[in-house]
Amino acid sequence: MKTALILTGCLAMSSPAWAGGYLGVALGTQPGINDDFVGKEGQPEGHSLRGLVGLRFSHVSLEGALNGFTVLTNNFGEQTAYQLSGALKLSLPLGSGFEAFARGGLERTWLNQSSAQNPGVDLTGDGYLIGGGFEYRLDAVIANASIFVDYNVHHATLDSPRITVDATAQIWGLGILVGL
Repeated sequence: MKTALILTGCLAMSSPAWAGGYLGVALGTQPGINDDFVGKEGQPEGHSLRGLVGLRFSHVSLEGALNGFTVLTNNFGEQTAYQLSGALKLSLPLGSGFEAFARGGLERTWLNQSSAQNPGVDLTGDGYLIGGGFEYRLDAVIANASIFVDYNVHHATLDSPRITVDATAQIWGLGILVGL
């Protein structure tokens, strides 16, 4: 009960909340992938890129995202992995335009590997994501816009006719959100 009262008090503090839809984009680090994925499938290469769409109600947001990154697979060369997610985001105002946030949700992950010579070898699976970060409101410069840094952990069990992989990816991101 004390925790709920403290959280409610913190959410009511200083920073003004805004409501409405938003779009965003984030450039992420090369994903850190667990050994099961690397050993069975391949190594990620380069940065990740994420597109975001959300609907914010005060300090709570419903957020959808599509994240993608290149994987140098053991058997099929360079391929693209995608993560489509739906998440709930809770923002905590810190004052002076800064917010901390936590995010959690469900996602669908797939790694495209099929070709005319190798049909049906795509890896697909469902999982979850958890993460958090910090956001800075740019209202003095652009109304209903912000920049953010976040860290997300994506986990899914990926299946194909040839293998099953327990995949976990950790990604740092830097992005911008613009209100609609």
